[in-house]
Amino acid sequence: MPKTATATGIVWAVFGHRLALEGNGTRSLADLGPKAVSEGMPRVGDTVTVEGEVTPCEIKVSRLVLADGAVRIIAWPEKGHGKGDPDTALRLVRDAGYRVEGPPVRKPRHFEIRGIRDGETFEVHVHDDHGIRKEKRIAV
Repeated sequence: MPKTATATGIVWAVFGHRLALEGNGTRSLADLGPKAVSEGMPRVGDTVTVEGEVTPCEIKVSRLVLADGAVRIIAWPEKGHGKGDPDTALRLVRDAGYRVEGPPVRKPRHFEIRGIRDGETFEVHVHDDHGIRKEKRIAV
């Protein structure tokens, strides 16, 4: 079972979806996850309470309590392989104009597929949401 922690403090910096908190003589970094970024995000100077799993460098927040008492539950995706389908990934790469070279290689959140287009070789990343996220030119 992962170790959890609760921290209350004043937000002294915001880095994308991460908050830097200071309270009770300590500083903490709280990760709200990339999907948590919205206009309702805490701002510098706000007092918040965060609860979540402790990693070596931050708290992965699962519950955020704002200064007005509003509670936000933050859902994190399950760890490990998603429901990616290698046949779908191969079809997407072919549909994007690549000639596929070799089998798809499974990574935690995507498939890496080697493809050739316009005479150049690429490493194409197809994520589990069925989108091509990266097309990296590689030297052969």
